[in-house]
Amino acid sequence: MMIVFLLLLITSGIRGSLPSIPVVAWLFQYENQSYLPLNRSELNQRFPVRYLGSIGNLRPSFFEPKQDTTLPERIAIGPSGASVKISAEDELLITGMDKKGAFWRVNLGDFPIAYSCRFYSADLDHNGLRDLILIYPTGGNGLAPASHFFSLTFDGQGRPVPFGADGYFQDSDKGIFDLVDLDRDGRAELIYMNFNDGYWITNLYEVRGARWRRISGQHDHRSYPLYTRFTYRSNRKIAVPAAGRHPSAPDLSNREPYFRGRLVSYQWANVNQSEDIELVVETNQGQKITSKPVSWGATFSVILDGPEERTIVSLSADEKRIRSVLDEIVRGDYQVSLYGDRRGDGSGTEILWASHPVKTPPTRSHQPLQHS
Repeated sequence: MMIVFLLLLITSGIRGSLPSIPVVAWLFQYENQSYLPLNRSELNQRFPVRYLGSIGNLRPSFFEPKQDTTLPERIAIGPSGASVKISAEDELLITGMDKKGAFWRVNLGDFPIAYSCRFYSADLDHNGLRDLILIYPTGGNGLAPASHFFSLTFDGQGRPVPFGADGYFQDSDKGIFDLVDLDRDGRAELIYMNFNDGYWITNLYEVRGARWRRISGQHDHRSYPLYTRFTYRSNRKIAVPAAGRHPSAPDLSNREPYFRGRLVSYQWANVNQSEDIELVVETNQGQKITSKPVSWGATFSVILDGPEERTIVSLSADEKRIRSVLDEIVRGDYQVSLYGDRRGDGSGTEILWASHPVKTPPTRSHQPLQHS
């Protein structure tokens, strides 16, 4: 653990005496707040959430203890509520009905319940439907992200839309520190911090119409992303990255796809050993691309959307289960959309969304879709 931190200090160009191991452990969950360049007034604009209960009570030692209550089997989210259970294969399953009575199911695998998973509800996008939020530890070391934020928002049909982020999210019985409403419009924003190339990067995501978008540019009275230099002492001063520095953060947006087309094939990998699967997609412009979802983030999901059912399967679900969905998408020649990008080059897909087969004539354009 100390070796990891030493390497980060060396590569970041930080000088001075090193903190003790207990301080390093504290860094896991809370040190990022010492570099958060938002003032107290902004951080007090906390978005209201309702604690529903928890599954499990095991936490890494550096997480503060919390008063947990057992999550009920039925929770009030979406148009008609949802059921939550642990399957015989130790997978977290969430199921419900949309506004027309069509079935939806979400399989999040075993990762969210490896430690303790806390459930919250809130109308995140102010559309009259209660959404679901999960906060659970990653088990990461050093300055690796310590916790996951996962949400199921509900679209106009009353069907769920997943969004996941690994970061340093802090929750309590009073709410979630990183979930705010900075522009006071009744819709949530998520503060998402990353450490890269010697800087803390603060991005802001906003949710509208059940979809999350990373803000690039002006929001309220600030322009995002914000950068703060990683120094020996706490530092909340906004900085411009120095010449030669290129701090970057993943784009986890699920509002606009990077690519649309069809899934031609895929190559499975040992995701339990952080190997990345490969998705070969032929875009609507006739271009073949290979996308490799980042397995260690554990946020990649596959969505199979049909008239009678929407199925969402996480990469941490049983291998046979997720491969059967991918096989169906290839075999059925479904139209697919790829959302999110962890690598910054369009190859680090976060969501593969498959809908009805749609035949689109190829064009000569080979330009990927860009975020709006």
